[in-house]
Amino acid sequence: MKFKTFTTTALSLLLLSSAAHAAIRPALTRVIVQESDKETSVKLLNDDKEHPYLVQSWIEDLNGSDKNLPFVLTPPLFKMNAGREGKLRIVLIPGKIPQDRESVYWLWIQEVPSVTKSAGNQLQLAIRTRLKVFVRPEHLNGNPADTAGQLKWQVQHDGNKSWLVVTNPSPYVVSFSELSVTSAGKTLPFADVHTMVPAKGEQRYEVPAQAAGKSAELNSSLINDFGGDTPVQHQKLTF
Repeated sequence: MKFKTFTTTALSLLLLSSAAHAAIRPALTRVIVQESDKETSVKLLNDDKEHPYLVQSWIEDLNGSDKNLPFVLTPPLFKMNAGREGKLRIVLIPGKIPQDRESVYWLWIQEVPSVTKSAGNQLQLAIRTRLKVFVRPEHLNGNPADTAGQLKWQVQHDGNKSWLVVTNPSPYVVSFSELSVTSAGKTLPFADVHTMVPAKGEQRYEVPAQAAGKSAELNSSLINDFGGDTPVQHQKLTF
C-alpha cells in the first residue's frame, strides 16, 4: 500500500519551493536489468546526516499499473538511518518479458521523514523520485550504443500542425537528452522531448510552430546506459 500523505497545500509547496529536495537518492539515474543476472541492485543514499527516513519503493508499467509485473522488488519498505546507504533488489521472473526487444518500467522511491516532537505545526513532505528501469532480454541483436545511427526521421503534416516522426527499428528503447531544431539562428526545443521511442516502434513529436514550413537543422542526442549523453547529431529537414 502506498502512503497517501500528500495534501493540496503540501503539493503546492513542494512544486513552488526551490528548497525542497530529496534526502534519499539513488546512486544511478537509470536501471538496466539484464535477464542473465539473478538480481539487479539499486543503491540508495541518505544525504541527510541528521535524520532517518522510511523508504518505500514500487515499480509500475508506463500506464501506471503495478499489476502482473515481471519483477519481485525487495524490500518494498525499510528504514534508512542518517547518512547511511541502502539497497533495493530487483529479481526478474523468468518467461514474463518479450524476448525480441527491451521493455521499460518506472521505479518509484518515496521517502517519509521522521516526525519530530518539537512544538508547533509542521508540514511533512513525502518526496518521490522516479527512475526508468530497462529490462533487457539475454539475446538481443545489435548494440544499444549504435541505436542513434539507426533512427529514421520523417515529417508529417496534420491540419495546421507539423510532426516529426521517429522510427526506431532497433530492439532498444530510445530516450532523448536533446531534441530541437535550429532555424534562423535560433534553437527551438521540442516540448515533449522526454517521451521515449519504443523498441521496434515509432513516436511523433510536435514541431515548434516557429519552425513549421521551414528548412531547419534537427539536433538530436540520446541518453546512454550510464546516464550520459551521446554526441549531438545534426541533419537538415524541411518541417
